[in-house]
This record gives sequence, structure tokens and C-alpha cells, in this order.
Amino acid sequence: MRLSPKTLKELSDTLSFLGNEQRINIIRSISSEEKFAREISEELGISRPLVNIYLKQLEKAGFVEGINRTSDEPPYLRRYYRALPFELSVNLDEIKKFTEV
Repeated sequence: MRLSPKTLKELSDTLSFLGNEQRINIIRSISSEEKFAREISEELGISRPLVNIYLKQLEKAGFVEGINRTSDEPPYLRRYYRALPFELSVNLDEIKKFTEV
């Protein structure tokens, strides 16, 4: 996915969203293999409720995908997450194109 903000506000919002260190660490954690929230929480030392909040935000924004899978061990239903490829390019020429002040 190529991110193409259309306004300065959209660019600022996207950079702010991705500027959160914990969100970026979650994306990095699931960039090479899918994991469920508890695994991410334990790996990164972030509380599970906060990981779940961030995963829902990332999924809604299109940066990650969640897939429900059954397991032989409790919890029997787990939601696994994987990072989706994306690209964001920001340069002075792109910023100049925006007409908003």
C-alpha cells in the first residue's frame, strides 16, 4: 500500500500516528511473522490491553491484518496479526504541493 496524503493535515496525522514508538515496535514485531496479542505484549513489555488497543488502531488504519485461528490450548480462539506492506515517502517537493497553510 502506498500512502498518499492529500492535505497537510492528512500528512501530519499520518506522521503523528506512525510516530508512536510503541505502534512502530508492534509493526516491527509482526513484520516477519504473525503473532497474537499476548506474544507481542510479552516480547515488547507492553501491557496486553494497550497492545490490543494499538492493534485495533493499526488494523483500522490498514497497517496490520488480524486473522482468527483456533488452537488446541486455551485460549481456543486467537487473533493473529501480521503487518501489511506499506510505503510512505515524504520530501520537500511533496510538501510544497500542498496549498494549505
